[in-house]
Order: sequence, then C-alpha cells, then structure tokens
Amino acid sequence: METNSQHRVEVQADPETVLRSLASAADLWGADWQPGSSSGVLLLPVVRGLWRGVDRCRVSVLPTSSGSVVELTVEQSRQWVNRSAMVVLLFGGVGGLIVALWPFFPGLMPLLPVAVVLAIAAWLLVVARLRNSNPEDFLKLVAEIEKSPSSTIEDKHQGGAYE
Repeated sequence: METNSQHRVEVQADPETVLRSLASAADLWGADWQPGSSSGVLLLPVVRGLWRGVDRCRVSVLPTSSGSVVELTVEQSRQWVNRSAMVVLLFGGVGGLIVALWPFFPGLMPLLPVAVVLAIAAWLLVVARLRNSNPEDFLKLVAEIEKSPSSTIEDKHQGGAYE
C-alpha cells in the first residue's frame, strides 16, 4: 500500500536510550528490529481493517536540543486479505440480502431465521472487531515507553498487530 511514507515523533531522551526503547517496543509489538549505530531496519506487522501485512521500515534516531527525533520511513509494504473474515462477511451479506428481500419474495420466509443469524454473526465476528495498527501507532508506543515505567506499558499493550 503506502510506500515511502514518513512518520516522526519527538522523544525527550538521548539517542541511545531511544534505540533501547525501540528494541523494547519491537518486542512488545512482535516486530523484527535490526539495529545499526543510529538507525535500523524494522519489519513491522500491521493490520488495516481486513488487510494484514508487514511493513519494511527504515528507522533513524536523530539528536536534537531537547532530546531525539525518531523518523520511520516505510520502504516496502506487503499485505494480504484476511480470507476467513471475508468468508464470514460473504455469508453475512447473503443473510442480509435475504432479510432485505423477503418482503418482496415471500418464498424466502422459511430462510429468514437463518439469514438473521448469519447477518448478526458476521457483525459480531468481523465488523465489530475490525482495528488498525500502523507505523504511527508503533511510534506512539516508543514515545510512551520513554514516558512510563515498562511494567505499566506491558500491562496496557495488547501485543501488536496479530493478537
């Protein structure tokens, strides 16, 4: 999807501390962090609605007068659709179609209870649980690690893109 998109966050810490917090955030997120001297490569799992994928990002930490700036550039993005969710949505759509059409086609009346269950199940299993996790969320996690003790971050964080 988006390639070469850039994200930044300012952190009130020196670059070495920020690099350590990047490694901690990558562990919490389930990402693969390959550090360098003041930069590194990050393989970041992402979720965008029904799409899942991995973003290959170049991360650099630049010192500033008030701390550091973390710049994350998405170099490559690979995504695929969540097929099981699509199948559930397809059945839910068929159920919704039957619910909408039964007044015009009375022969569909015997299918109405099953159609209602399919439509509600699609909502509860897929649509109500859609979420996003992207590079900006990862950078927010890095900044949050700098501000808070690590034990409270681990308690609040849900585990990145695949949980």
